[in-house]
Amino acid sequence: MPESRRDRAVLVAVLCAALSLCAAGAAPADPDTGGATMPEALPETTGGMGYGDPGTQSLVVGPIAVLHQRLVARGTMPGAARRQIVLQRLDPKHGWRNVARARVRSTDRFSISWRADRMGRISLRAVLTGRRSASASSAGGPIAKVMVYRTAMATYYGPGFFGRQTACGQTLTPDMHGVAHKKLPCGTLVAITYKRREIVVPVIDRGPFHAGFSWDLTQATADALAFTGTGEIGYARVRSGPAA
Repeated sequence: MPESRRDRAVLVAVLCAALSLCAAGAAPADPDTGGATMPEALPETTGGMGYGDPGTQSLVVGPIAVLHQRLVARGTMPGAARRQIVLQRLDPKHGWRNVARARVRSTDRFSISWRADRMGRISLRAVLTGRRSASASSAGGPIAKVMVYRTAMATYYGPGFFGRQTACGQTLTPDMHGVAHKKLPCGTLVAITYKRREIVVPVIDRGPFHAGFSWDLTQATADALAFTGTGEIGYARVRSGPAA
C-alpha cells in the first residue's frame, strides 16, 4: 500500500505540472466573445521579391499600369547608397528620357514614383545621375517592361447577333474574339485588360452606340476576361492592321 500511495502522489504531481503548463500556454480570453483570441499573425515580408536579390542590380515594376496614375518602381543599386538615380523611359525616336528621380537608401535599395505619361508597352530602367555614372549603371542593367492602359467604359454583345455580318465584313460567331469601336480601322489590334486579365484582339465591328460607352466586347472576349454586364476596362492600341 505505501508504494501504491507513493505512485499515486507522483501521478498527481505530474498531472498538476502538466495542467500548469497548459494554462501558461493558453491564449488570453477575449472579453468581448468570452473565447480565446487567435494569435496575431506576422505580416508577410517581400524580402528579395520586392526589390531583387541583395548585391545585384535589379528593377521591379508591376506589369500593368494605368495612364496618368502613379507607377512605383523598386530595385537595388549596389554601392550607390545615398546617391541620386533617375528612372528612364525608352522613347522610340529620342532614346532614353528621364521621367523621375530619387535617392538610393543606405541599404542600396530605392523606390521611385512616376505617373505614366504614355499608353502602350513601355521600357523602363534606373541609372545613376551623371554621364559616366549613367553609362556604368545602365551597362547590362535590368530593363522592366510595363503595359500602360487608358480606362474606358465597355459592354459586350453577341447573343442575338450571332450569324450576322459585322461592319468589318465577318460573320459573328460565339467563339469569335474581337471588339467593336466607333472609329478605329478594322483589324486594329487592341490590348484589353479587366481585373488583371489581359487579351489582345482585333477591331471587327462598329459600336457601341450607347452614351458613355467606348467599347463593345464580343461574347468570347468577355468570357476570356471574366467580364459580365458593363464595367470599366483598360485598353491600349497595339498596332494597326489591314482593313477587312
